[in-house]
Amino acid sequence: MEIKDFINAFGVEPNYIFSAPARVNLIGEHIDYNGGHVLPCAISLYTEALVGKRNDENIRLYSENTKTEVIANINEIEYKPEQGWANYPLGIFYILRSKGYHLPFGLDIYYSSNIPLASGLSSSASILDLTAYICNEIYTLELDRKDIAKIALESERKFNGLNCGVMDQAIIAMAKKNTCLYLDTFRFHHRYIPLNLLDYSIVVIKTNKPRVLTESKYNERVEECQKALKLLKKYYIINNLCDLKPKDLPRIKSLLNDDLLYRRVKHCVTEEDRVNKFVLALEDNDITELGRLLNESHESLKKDYEVTGEYLDTICEAARKVAVGARMTGAGFSGCAIALVKTKKIPELSRVVAKEYKEKLGLDSETIAINIVDGPKGEILG
Repeated sequence: MEIKDFINAFGVEPNYIFSAPARVNLIGEHIDYNGGHVLPCAISLYTEALVGKRNDENIRLYSENTKTEVIANINEIEYKPEQGWANYPLGIFYILRSKGYHLPFGLDIYYSSNIPLASGLSSSASILDLTAYICNEIYTLELDRKDIAKIALESERKFNGLNCGVMDQAIIAMAKKNTCLYLDTFRFHHRYIPLNLLDYSIVVIKTNKPRVLTESKYNERVEECQKALKLLKKYYIINNLCDLKPKDLPRIKSLLNDDLLYRRVKHCVTEEDRVNKFVLALEDNDITELGRLLNESHESLKKDYEVTGEYLDTICEAARKVAVGARMTGAGFSGCAIALVKTKKIPELSRVVAKEYKEKLGLDSETIAINIVDGPKGEILG
């Protein structure tokens, strides 16, 4: 993305440049909307934006990736399916206006991203957080990083209709270099855990099989968990499924008398336990335990939560022949996996996974070495 691209799109020069990263969740999948702890980190893939102030009330958005433009009046924004990707940034303006924030002029925003779309790396939260950060800086809204995450979450839920948890928005807004965020998604308490993997690395492996969350069974899983929670509240004093403990599972199974709901609850309860064990293993530099927990998490997501599918399963099975552990990351239903592998073995991992994946499913995989980075940033041009 270059300044000349902005000029070609809008006919004027930009005033600012901003960026926000993607994220991976190391462990704690599908429990951010069940009151659990999660352990994400921001990675070195980015959504970038060149921004210029306008003299009217129009929001003019252009995507370098899709070569499409959407224009809306800042006071008349509404969700429209035909707006496609632009509904994400427009939702931020809508939520800010609905909360009474003063947005006295429009903006020209030119977006560019190298985050694979619909991949489980949270391209949607990246553009949401980036847009909220842009508004905070340019309109001087005095939001802190948690506020930005909450605005982005509200936009995702109320404007775009996905009943997600706060994890993606929180880590992208609050990320710090070379750390992961140990986040209590119910209380929004957090602390940063140094990510010291010695001579090992986390890599991202793309299935190159996109998925669309709002057209998947994501909302169905949310509803199943809510149904189970309602039933279990008759017997336990709890706010969320992740308040339950592994020792409670035998009783829960008999109380629910529903194998599907029990397996959903089992995943939430055991995944919460795995997150806490993962933090201890990180602090002890126990690579073997980290790998075991990654593998166990994937198997739970496969058998109990049923959100993996043959693409992610094939990737992870192949990766484990070289890596100490591998699992899906993100919402699942294809997308991306992560693997914990000795740094010097990354090329071998890439070859093994690519060969097996191509032979079994006929698709090309892609292994991406990543850095752990800070959250959104920006600067004035000129």
